[in-house]
Amino acid sequence: MNERRVSGGNYVFFGGSTGIGRAAAVELGRRGANVLIVGRGRKAGEVAVEAVRAAGGAAAFLSADLSTLRGVRAAAEEVMAWRPVLHGVMHTAMAAFKGKTLTADGLEFAFALQYMARAALNRTLVEPLAASGDGRIVSISGNVPLSFMPDLDDLQFERRKWSFYKSILGTHLLGHLHVQEAARLWRDRPVTIAAACVGSTKTKVMADPLMPLSMKLLGLFGTTPEVSAVNAVRILTQASPADFDGVVLRNPKRFEPEPLAMNSDAARKLWALTGDIAAKHGLSLE
Repeated sequence: MNERRVSGGNYVFFGGSTGIGRAAAVELGRRGANVLIVGRGRKAGEVAVEAVRAAGGAAAFLSADLSTLRGVRAAAEEVMAWRPVLHGVMHTAMAAFKGKTLTADGLEFAFALQYMARAALNRTLVEPLAASGDGRIVSISGNVPLSFMPDLDDLQFERRKWSFYKSILGTHLLGHLHVQEAARLWRDRPVTIAAACVGSTKTKVMADPLMPLSMKLLGLFGTTPEVSAVNAVRILTQASPADFDGVVLRNPKRFEPEPLAMNSDAARKLWALTGDIAAKHGLSLE
């Protein structure tokens, strides 16, 4: 596989302290990239930084709470202060929780962290990405049936009955709508965006005591973060991004970009709703 020049490029890994994000960050470090690890736990973040440096890259850690829009805005500002030009952004941030949980913004937790933060960060950082001439965004996701698509008029489960799987799996589909609409709106910018699906993976969050037993078992028998990171690393490093803008890679064992062709009206509606939610909490989105 032909790769673009990664050495000296600037790459941000949201949720990169452990798991798939850390594995991908190390691979970019091996290629000489400048890496920013963004996460909550400083100890794990600093260990990840040392792993990237040991692989040959330059690395720094940024502590951030991405579950609130205030935290998202602060993180975006810190990222742009770190480097005004970005070559790649990767999203893996997630957390375990038990029962319906609301953030300080009053948003359902999985929606806030696994959809809203990613969408808001992408829209905030699109200009620094475009400034590189070839900015790339990859979001780790899951190959989820459309039957789990959330009601866009009830994203916070105010009318629907909450369940862990409805909550978690729904965020993947919202993320796919975001990828589709971002690719459409940014088609004249040198920024590409894709979703890379992964299967069960042995990560720290999958073993968290707050995870349902079924998720813990999936993690226990899952593959390694390094294997799950392969497609995301390829998206960030492949010579030409022409084939993976607005796509989803459903099979983690193959590199087969599939153009997203979800309901375009739903994608537009979600884009507008995301902007409205952010604006209510003081964050203006692109």
